[in-house]
This record gives sequence, structure tokens and C-alpha cells, in this order.
Amino acid sequence: MNEGTKVMFVLRCWFAIEVVFTFFGIVSVGLNPANSANNFAWNVQPPVTAAMLGGFYMSIAPILILAIFAKTWETVRIVIVPAWVFTTMLLLATWIHWDKFLHGTPAFNLWYISYLLPPFVFSVVYFFQWRKQQPVPNLEPMGGVFRAAVVILGLIITAEGLYTFLNPSHFVDPQAFAVTPLTARTLGGWITAVGLLMLFSAIEGAYERTRVGSLFLILPLPVVGMQMARFADEVDWTHPRLLIMAAVALASSLVGLRMLRGSR
Repeated sequence: MNEGTKVMFVLRCWFAIEVVFTFFGIVSVGLNPANSANNFAWNVQPPVTAAMLGGFYMSIAPILILAIFAKTWETVRIVIVPAWVFTTMLLLATWIHWDKFLHGTPAFNLWYISYLLPPFVFSVVYFFQWRKQQPVPNLEPMGGVFRAAVVILGLIITAEGLYTFLNPSHFVDPQAFAVTPLTARTLGGWITAVGLLMLFSAIEGAYERTRVGSLFLILPLPVVGMQMARFADEVDWTHPRLLIMAAVALASSLVGLRMLRGSR
């Protein structure tokens, strides 16, 4: 019985590099969001939105660390296409809002490299891993109802993220906190990554191949929520849009918990 395809050494190395990029995001806007003008690629205002970005970096870090030590390609491949789309979206956002960035600073240089290189790296690695992979049996298949629910929720979240990126005013105008078009597009990239991770999890259709990715479905609600709570006075906590976002994030967390637990 085929137990899976080995993860290429170059992919493990790239995951390690992504951990470094993520670490700097956590240290800057995760731990010190009020000082983004000095420690980040651009001055993210208000601080609550910088804290949200930091929360997403914190949420993605466990996946990247686990992916370095993954036993098989099949357990991490659900991450690759969402990561490719996400990094491409943030690279485009960088070019669109080029004048907003703090050019010439170490923080900007790190930001630019961290989104300029991944689309190419992920494309090449995916191609070579895809050529090597063989069909593997589903040890813990998802039920049809749950799988359909994941697809529906994933489509909704992906559509929201893409629409926010293409039309940031949709996210800027009615929001429960102030947000700029650049930050809206960046958040749209993160939202899209969550939705695509759900869709590719449903495509895999087996819990043993979605557990690593499930952490990114579970963590944004508590982690981003705690980050926002640090700047509670900048948020309208009763705003209907915020309540809808919280409900969707809760549904995402529950899906992630189900994937993590599996069927055993």
C-alpha cells in the first residue's frame, strides 16, 4: 500500500524560510502593532488593524512549523495553492499601493522578498511534487454532508476575500473599525487563504490529510480576537458586520476542530 510521497528537501527548506518571514511579522505587528511606522513595511493605521494582521501571522505560524517536519507530501499539499494565491495577492497589493510603503527600510525589503519569491517557489515545487505523487487511500474519509458544508463555507469565505481585494471600499466603508484600502486588500488576502484552505481540504476528502491545515481554520477567531481586544476602544463591537465576521470565523473554527479530531 502506498503510504504517501516524500516531501522534497527544498520544500522543507522553504517552509523554514517562511517561518522566518512569519516570525518577523509576529514580532512587528503582532507584538507591537502601535509602532508599525518603525517596525513594519508600512505605517498601518489604526493600530487595531495592525494587530489583526499580527494575529493572522500568529495563526499561520504553527502550520508552517509542522509542515517542515511533515512525513508526506499529501499532508501538506492543501497548503500550497492557498499559499500561492495569498502571496500573489499581497504582491499585487504591494504594487498597487506602492507609494504607501516605507521604501529602503529593512522591514520593507523583508516584506517585498517574502511576497516576491513565494509564487515562483510554490509553483515550481508543486509541479515537481505533483509529478512524483501517487494515489493514496483515504484512511479517515470525510462524510458527504460535512464535506459539502466545508465546500459551501469555503466558497463563501473565498468569495468575500476576493471581492474585498478587488473592491476594498466594500470592506472600508461599512466596517466596525477604520481601515485603509491597502489594509483591506491585505486582509482580503488572508480571508481568501482561509477559504481556499477549506476548499482544498474538501478536495482531499480525508481527515488525515487535512490536520496540519486545520490549525489555520481554528486559530484566527481566538488569536485575531485577542489582538483586536488590545485596542478595544477602536472597535465598534456591536456593529452588524463585525458580528457576521465573528459568526463565520466561529464556523471556520468548528470545521477546523472537526478536521483536527478526524473520525477516529
